[in-house]
Amino acid sequence: MLAPEAVRFYRLAPMSCGILGRLRPRFLVRDRSVLTGHAQRMPQRFGLAITDPVSGAPFELTVFRYPGAPAAPQLLAVHGFRGDHHGLELIVDGLASYEVWVPDLPGFGASGAMPDAEHSVEHYANIIQQVAEHMHRPVLMGHSFGSVIAAAAAAAPTVEYPHLVLLNPIAKPALEAATVVDRAATLVTDGFYRFCATLPSSLGRRLLSNKLIVWATGAFMTKTDDPRVLAYTHDQHQAYFSGFESPLTLVEAYRASITSTVADYAPRLCLPVTMVGGAQDELSSPEDVAELEAAFSSENIETYILANTGHLMHYERPGAVTVLLMSRLADTA
Repeated sequence: MLAPEAVRFYRLAPMSCGILGRLRPRFLVRDRSVLTGHAQRMPQRFGLAITDPVSGAPFELTVFRYPGAPAAPQLLAVHGFRGDHHGLELIVDGLASYEVWVPDLPGFGASGAMPDAEHSVEHYANIIQQVAEHMHRPVLMGHSFGSVIAAAAAAAPTVEYPHLVLLNPIAKPALEAATVVDRAATLVTDGFYRFCATLPSSLGRRLLSNKLIVWATGAFMTKTDDPRVLAYTHDQHQAYFSGFESPLTLVEAYRASITSTVADYAPRLCLPVTMVGGAQDELSSPEDVAELEAAFSSENIETYILANTGHLMHYERPGAVTVLLMSRLADTA
């Protein structure tokens, strides 16, 4: 375990765009290289035959593979709640020396729901393990809810993971958030999701996919003032945030996301770990992340905190994240 001084703050100057610019950001950028400085990597999409964690029924998971150089090391990335592989592309672009696999989690994006299993952390971790068995010693990386799934997979591995990377790690249950406002927001969201799940599927989907609600979610969690990043984030959410199979699948995954944390699995994790948090992350404050660091059994762990950053660092600070990761992974290769 590293000393507290190993927790590093990285400061990047904000680019102000004013209140109106935050509400209706302009300058939409679709060329990711403008935001990252790295060439866009185009994935190869394929279906992977896997089995339901409960019944063993076969079904197909959609995986997006971003090729690397011949014999390049591999990295398996797990996206967050209501996301799909698109959300991690800014970071994937900066990991050009790795062959990166990003599955759309069951029930989201291009992957169908699990046939019989509940969409829980343990069952999602089982799916990630099955994907990893088709790879060779992949680095395992997860963002937000994906950090919990990745930690669960690494805690009971069926393959060897040389390194665990956790971006915006979930350190505490959402109902234990630091402020009353954040706890209230969790309760309201939980109630809204549950209500939508009781409605006819088509009506529930329309409510959950309402553009204003999707916009508000992104606006609440985004801290950057860069109008290009704001516009890109909102565009990504409008395009992909509603790619869930059904309201029932969504509410199952949401319940898992607010009740499980990385801390549930940290004491069983002895492999090298890198955590990157946001100084303004409502879901995991720097203090929460520091407390989480102390829970790991690993003696090789480093934590970085990015200033002017909230819970969407995969949109707000992909360049800083990839610089840190490339350096850190090289040191522990």
